[in-house]
Amino acid sequence: MPTPPRIVVIGGGHAGAEAATAAARMGADVLLVTSSLDTIGQMSCNPAIGGVAKGTVVREVDALGGVMGRAADRATLQFRMLNRSKGPAVWAPRAQCDRALYRGAVRSILEEQQRISITQSTVRAFAMDARRVVGVVCSDGREFGADAVVLTAGPFLRGRTHMGTTTRIAGGRAGDPAVVDIAEQLEALGLTVARFKTGTPPRVDGRTVDFSRTERQEGELPEARFAHYRRAARPEQRSCWITWAGPAVKDIISRNLQASALYGGAIASRGPRYCPSVEDKIVKFPDAERHQVFLEPEGLDTRELYVNGLSTSLPTDVQLEILRTIPGLERVEMTRPGYAIEYDYYPPDQLTPWLEVKALEHLFFAGQINGTTVYEEAAGRGGIAGSNAARRIRGAERISLEPDV
Repeated sequence: MPTPPRIVVIGGGHAGAEAATAAARMGADVLLVTSSLDTIGQMSCNPAIGGVAKGTVVREVDALGGVMGRAADRATLQFRMLNRSKGPAVWAPRAQCDRALYRGAVRSILEEQQRISITQSTVRAFAMDARRVVGVVCSDGREFGADAVVLTAGPFLRGRTHMGTTTRIAGGRAGDPAVVDIAEQLEALGLTVARFKTGTPPRVDGRTVDFSRTERQEGELPEARFAHYRRAARPEQRSCWITWAGPAVKDIISRNLQASALYGGAIASRGPRYCPSVEDKIVKFPDAERHQVFLEPEGLDTRELYVNGLSTSLPTDVQLEILRTIPGLERVEMTRPGYAIEYDYYPPDQLTPWLEVKALEHLFFAGQINGTTVYEEAAGRGGIAGSNAARRIRGAERISLEPDV
């Protein structure tokens, strides 16, 4: 029998998990290299899977044998169908998840695959044979040969977090270091590099919230799931709460706009269509009297809440001032400040339709490195890249999502 192809997947986030699973299902032996085994499947921003358009992608990934739907079902704290007041064509399934349960589910599903091995290390360089990638070199001295490599670096390539115009910390996520060596090598190899930005809101201690001043939002559709082929037991359910950022928030942001990393000149790169900052909302919708804010549970083992709708790059003291003008949060304690992240991506016209880098054979990109955003899109692209990496080595026809014309 022919030797199975060896695929190395760099990164254990949503794109990396799907890439590894897809390549393994195609018969490849896969090594997933991640800088931390503890953050495989990490939900770096909001603790939810699905939503408008995104919920459809989750079910498409599941139909192709992917990870995300199964992991979400094991971690769901609340399930809702958004847009129920509109026609069925725009209904959108969304699951509020327990971060820790989701991470555990992703790792468990990966470890169920006999063809997937996982190791903790940071890749510092690609091994090259002319313009072909033939393996990876890790910072701990280990080297791994590969027939193909899938890079799913998320926001870590030369990542930098911003809180205001003066606080800048190297990293692709709070507490995690940036990846510099690979970014420098790719630039030296001639790839066009651009910068992208995204962001996250503050988190708060739920014990300091006055829930009587908020609107309780319960889940619905208790039998609904994302996964079609598996039916997971659902954890204990939790409520979310709705409140509002009103005129007082607008006033604070207007007075402090130049202190924002985005509007004060610290960040010049563009951001995603999803998850606009609260600064953007105030600037772009000046006539809006208020903006909806959701308080969402982070997990069963914590009272920490994610303040959805308040993504920001303002200084931490301004963030706390904003929080305490919102109904129900007048005495709130902030557990983690929000921040913006700026990082390298590679404009996707440098990729084939099957996500292989045109200039570097047998190297595939998936996720935020392609200039995309949101967990679900990363998962979908990861599955395509992993499958095509295995197909490329076997000489099989690649999968492309080009529209029929």
